[in-house]
Amino acid sequence: MMMQNESRLQPRTAVIIGASGGLGGALIGALAAGTNYDVVIAVSRSPKPVDTPATIWFQANVSEPAELDGLVAEIEANYFSVNLLINCIGTLHGGQGKKMPEKALKQLNERDFQRVMTVNAFLPLAVLNSFAKLLRQKNVDGRSASVAVVLSAMVGSTTDNQLGGWYSYRMSKAALNMGLRNVAIEWGRLKGSPTVVALHPGTTLTALSQPFVARHNHRTPKDSAVHILQVIGGLDKEDSGKFFNWDGRVLAF
Repeated sequence: MMMQNESRLQPRTAVIIGASGGLGGALIGALAAGTNYDVVIAVSRSPKPVDTPATIWFQANVSEPAELDGLVAEIEANYFSVNLLINCIGTLHGGQGKKMPEKALKQLNERDFQRVMTVNAFLPLAVLNSFAKLLRQKNVDGRSASVAVVLSAMVGSTTDNQLGGWYSYRMSKAALNMGLRNVAIEWGRLKGSPTVVALHPGTTLTALSQPFVARHNHRTPKDSAVHILQVIGGLDKEDSGKFFNWDGRVLAF
């Protein structure tokens, strides 16, 4: 490995944002059980759920700039860089007692819309901006030394939309996809830039999605985590800016 500090070797480090969720937790488990990364860092707003020696937990609310900056500074001080960043944070609706995404235009309101757009579209870009320095590393054999993945959703594809509804959620994921495309283009002009992709994890049964997946074929978070990591393992620099399905297919924006 390259050395950034004369006294310590640089470990291969993976960071999961939103690790306390069903899919985030499954990704943490899969990464910790593998051999590709020396350090697996879990980040969540809630305290560490269990003591897992193979995982380093950070309690931080990344929607708060000071906490996000403090998290990045601590990771840099201890682990130097990040080889894999997966952002699992997202919301289906505006909260505040709201239980369902909008099915009709008349159900759309500004407060809920702004919250969904902030969580699903703005916050992932703010996280990438804060981790930008840690994600830039020397590329090897035409492959990026680091990868940044943000979980998106197929319903954010304007090409795929045949049913309508879910206004805030669809629009926020479409905005996220465009933002990630922009980041990939901008960072692609820099040496040592990471591969940046949007990834649809497929229909996964979690506490958040449970009310909506009963009529659909779905997988467990553990199964989805395996597929996500398989897609990530096959990425190269030419894939930066693309939108992937859980099975490795490139999806239309």
